[in-house]
Amino acid sequence: MSETEEFYEVDQVLRLLGNPGRFQIIQFLVLAYQYIPLAMNDFMPIFYGLPPLSVRCVGDPTRNSTDSMITESNQTKAVCSCPNGYIYEYPGKQWSIIADMNLICDKAALVNLASVIYFLGQMLSTPLFGWSADKFGRRPTLLLSNLLYTILTIGLVFSRDYTSFVLLRFFVGVARQGMNSSFFILLMEWTPPDRRGTWAALAELSYTFGVLLITLVAFLLQNWRHIQAFLAAATVLSIPIFWFAPESLTWLCLHSHSDQVLINCKTVAKFNSIVLDGPTNDRIRRFAEKAESAETTRAYSFLDCFRTPNIRRTTMLCCFSWLACYFGYLGSSYLSSEIASDVYLNLAINGLVEFIPILGAYGVASRFGNKLPLVVYFLIGGVCSVVAGAIPGRTYTELVAQNIMAVIGRMFFVGTCCVIFVFTSELFPTVIRNNGFSLCSIALRIGCVIAPLLPLMSPATGVKGSGFLLVGIVGIIAAGSSALLRETKGKPLPDTIQDAEKLGAADSMKLPDGLRLRRFAIRKSLAAPVPIPVIVTIPTPDRRRVD
Repeated sequence: MSETEEFYEVDQVLRLLGNPGRFQIIQFLVLAYQYIPLAMNDFMPIFYGLPPLSVRCVGDPTRNSTDSMITESNQTKAVCSCPNGYIYEYPGKQWSIIADMNLICDKAALVNLASVIYFLGQMLSTPLFGWSADKFGRRPTLLLSNLLYTILTIGLVFSRDYTSFVLLRFFVGVARQGMNSSFFILLMEWTPPDRRGTWAALAELSYTFGVLLITLVAFLLQNWRHIQAFLAAATVLSIPIFWFAPESLTWLCLHSHSDQVLINCKTVAKFNSIVLDGPTNDRIRRFAEKAESAETTRAYSFLDCFRTPNIRRTTMLCCFSWLACYFGYLGSSYLSSEIASDVYLNLAINGLVEFIPILGAYGVASRFGNKLPLVVYFLIGGVCSVVAGAIPGRTYTELVAQNIMAVIGRMFFVGTCCVIFVFTSELFPTVIRNNGFSLCSIALRIGCVIAPLLPLMSPATGVKGSGFLLVGIVGIIAAGSSALLRETKGKPLPDTIQDAEKLGAADSMKLPDGLRLRRFAIRKSLAAPVPIPVIVTIPTPDRRRVD
């Protein structure tokens, strides 16, 4: 680009500021770090509710026989009546909210309910923070939600009763969704254009690192309050975002803050030792001032996702796929922790195998597109979960086999999470892409709300492995429904609803490209630049990795 040519998109300004520079690298590390405490909080319920080895009544030394001992298998019996309280026996230093809050017998289900309430907070706040990030900016939303998240996470360390505990967990879920709705979009809008795909993948890896970290910390500390204190300390380390998370140029341009655009550009350029001369500053200012006039005048709403037949079908199919991928991912995590002889080793193995689908997803998508891998991932994940549920688990060998199938199934559900976000962004037209993502995010959170209840299915129904069976059935159904989506490989991204309707009518029912006997065309790598026109607001994929 010549020194006199006018800017016409934000990506050109980002290239001018470093591609990447020191500022962008530090900013990436600071923002990607946000995933670590979020992942730790998502998986804390596994360690909140670790069951004791046994429970006996206080002040009654005669009640030590096996018929008066409360164990995991007989919690519903009359022996639960202990007027003087209970004595809990845990291995080593292990301690959970079950002992602190006496969540046994008729209160045992409250452990799982706490997880449901946490994810319910995320689900209910998804539209609120999506609107806030667009209305008030990504930076204010991120800073406020991060502050609330830190305070609430610290408060959990000192909760003494179940009511205060679940209230704090609910609002932690609310604040967590605020962070998720703002930091990832801010990261993508500041990322150098030719590194967007690669940096998005690396940011996803930090979530997996958070899963491994909480497993290690839980293994070393074991007491849930000590683990929670570590999580609170990890959240405090997010403070550098105050300096390295300036408002995105895209949002500033769209909201007529041309002066702040120039200030942010000068700040980043100075940090990267780049000199912006007078003419360049003038070009940046002119670009920022004319950006708002380029914005389309029509306001689109959630209703536009249902007005036309092909987009309506796409919306419903994508929502179910998002629900299924996280329902399978979290459900498999909670269920496998229930059957594992060593919960720490089990979660560590589950975390390590996540690297396989995350690192492989982008290469697979470049060769086969998004539709075929999504169908295959759902199908294999569902079948493995059904097999895990069908194994009786009475002997050690059967338990090992059940765990192996659960780990493999979970790995493929992770693969669906890696594919579905990119796939969805290519299915929805530009004018309603944000609305489509918001609806899918709500569906995803519904899956998260249901998943913690899966360990209760077997005791409630009397059918051993019923939780895994349900996960498997949902996964298999999702494989079939995903096959009804149109392939986006080699197709232009639709800008308008009319474009999406034409593409959907043309090939939504075709077989995935990978099922045809022909040479595969190598798709351009997803790590290639993805230009963001200033007239488009980038949607935030609500991931596992997410919300």
